[in-house]
Amino acid sequence: MVAPQPASPPARRLHHPSWLDLRLIVGTLLVLVSVLVGAKVVASADRSVQVWALARDVAAGTTLVADDLRPARVRLFDNGAAYLQAVQSPTGRTVTRDMHAGELLPRLAVVPTEPAAIVDIPVQAGNAPGLARGALIDVWSTAKGCVPIQVLSRVVVQEVHSGAGGALSVNPASIQVIVRVAPEQARRVVAALGTESTIRLVVLEGDLPPTPVPTASVDRCALRGTSEQSADRVPVRSSTATGPDATGPDTAPSASPSGGSR
Repeated sequence: MVAPQPASPPARRLHHPSWLDLRLIVGTLLVLVSVLVGAKVVASADRSVQVWALARDVAAGTTLVADDLRPARVRLFDNGAAYLQAVQSPTGRTVTRDMHAGELLPRLAVVPTEPAAIVDIPVQAGNAPGLARGALIDVWSTAKGCVPIQVLSRVVVQEVHSGAGGALSVNPASIQVIVRVAPEQARRVVAALGTESTIRLVVLEGDLPPTPVPTASVDRCALRGTSEQSADRVPVRSSTATGPDATGPDTAPSASPSGGSR
């Protein structure tokens, strides 16, 4: 008699995983938490912002151009609002104080540029030592036998162009100095350039005390060793003047007390 065979166990069928599986839900939550924590750590570690810094020294009154600026990425923490961010260029605006290369540009250090006269002053290279954009200068007019006359005081050099590269330059040894001044100061420069005097520039450095605005007439020759009242009637000969009015001390009109132009 044959012994009965034991019954085979029922086959276990594979089932598709359910989205409600607790292990799947826990694993997904762990991944999301890890991503959020990592993003927060990275964001807190990189708190730098891009602001404007100066590429070279500039003096108070300099109108900024693109070559004066460079972007800089720095960490300012809670002081970021005090500096100009690099989303908008401050070119064309004017700095209110002396600043040095590498210094970050504060918002309060730049103001809108006020209307002014742009004046081109030709000068011999030897009469403008160490001249560069952003320098602070005094402009003097000198003539043989006459007392030197200060034309401008404490003006900022906006641009310097060498006459050597210009095809229309009359004197290759001269340079063109561009300044921004008030209209009455521009008239003083034009009057000084219309005489036979020599223009000399004095570069100012350091923390110098303020000086009064020059008011002496620039188209009259105050002879050395004479009083101003008697010498004021002696005009400087103009390079374009002809006839007795150019040299006659008795026919020259008296100087205007405000100076600048006749």
